[in-house]
Amino acid sequence: MAVCLAISAVAVVAGFWQHCRHVDRADARAAYDAAVEAPPAEVVEVAPAGAAVLPDGAEWRTVTATGTINPESVTVLRGRPIDRTASWQYLAWLETDAGEAVLVSLGWVPQPEPDEEAEAPVIDPDAIVTVTGVLRAWEEDDGRESSDSVTRITPAQLPVPDGAVVPGYVMVRELCDQEGCAPSGVGEQVPLPELTLGPHLSYAFQWWIFALLAPVGGILLLRRDARLQDESEAPPASAAQSRVALRRSRSEPSDEEIEDAL
Repeated sequence: MAVCLAISAVAVVAGFWQHCRHVDRADARAAYDAAVEAPPAEVVEVAPAGAAVLPDGAEWRTVTATGTINPESVTVLRGRPIDRTASWQYLAWLETDAGEAVLVSLGWVPQPEPDEEAEAPVIDPDAIVTVTGVLRAWEEDDGRESSDSVTRITPAQLPVPDGAVVPGYVMVRELCDQEGCAPSGVGEQVPLPELTLGPHLSYAFQWWIFALLAPVGGILLLRRDARLQDESEAPPASAAQSRVALRRSRSEPSDEEIEDAL
């Protein structure tokens, strides 16, 4: 019974853990919905340059930024399959007239074969562009280092320009210059992640139901053990009782005899 109660306690804790994960996802989804409904704003109004992290409610906001893109800052982000396709994503720094720097995700292209040349963004360093996109928070650094690419969107792996930097990065939804507007700076738009609630709430109820069933199973096992113990401790039948039982069984007609009589 102690083992069953211990299992039940672990199941209760696991259920609350899954429920907390569900609450976190629900809060993230609510913040996403609220940010999407907010009107577009200048990125520095939503996320002041020089801050270490994004303010509350800033992530997922639609923001705009105007300036020039530094072609020397273009960096390849690897290891991010899109629609099960190996891809290269291009990151670059956009420098505003006020001297603030905003990292933008320009788009993605299929990863080239060893004998192919990748489609790289064509950037005019003097062209003034206006970027509209979704603001995202920095990613956690995975500790990997590479001279020609990155695996996480974080200042720890990127060449950071001088001056004030906007915390987070912008996923381009539209890039406009003097020649017109395009949905991305190169290739196709990087799709936004799907924020689903997941199965965590159902997992929580499953753990709690298991926590209720564990003691019931313990009780049934205890009753079975007690019945087996009583049967093993019962005194054996005497020889006289065995003979009486045998005579009674012989005096009663068998099924075959009853059938023959009919």
